[in-house]
Amino acid sequence: MWRRARRFLTRAERDLVDGDYDGACFNAEQAVQLGVKATIYRIFGVKSRIHSGRSLLAQLRNLLYEAGRGDLASIVEDLVSSYRRGLELLEESYIEGRYGEVSYLESQGKTCVEVSRQVLEVLEKIESELAPRSD
Repeated sequence: MWRRARRFLTRAERDLVDGDYDGACFNAEQAVQLGVKATIYRIFGVKSRIHSGRSLLAQLRNLLYEAGRGDLASIVEDLVSSYRRGLELLEESYIEGRYGEVSYLESQGKTCVEVSRQVLEVLEKIESELAPRSD
């Protein structure tokens, strides 16, 4: 899942450069979903079927608290708090990218890609604390 998450982020970055801001947001959101799912699975062995980045991050936070890692859970809370609007934009782009008629602006594309990068960076830090890398 991590390889796929990274590929989606690469696509989002390419879409941003190409001026495809809808694609940038959609692919950035997919990167977040897969990255969080990969982290949850790698650390806790749980396969999540949730399709919301914010809900997945909440699930990760809760699992970290349950595992006695409040220090890492608070990092996830800080991430969500700092990027709340960007995470909402990513979630909206997942739905609108499939079913809606919304077009995203360059500034929104940049926000989506930056939030995705930050989320994946935090996830990698959490994993480096708790799980050995296998890819």
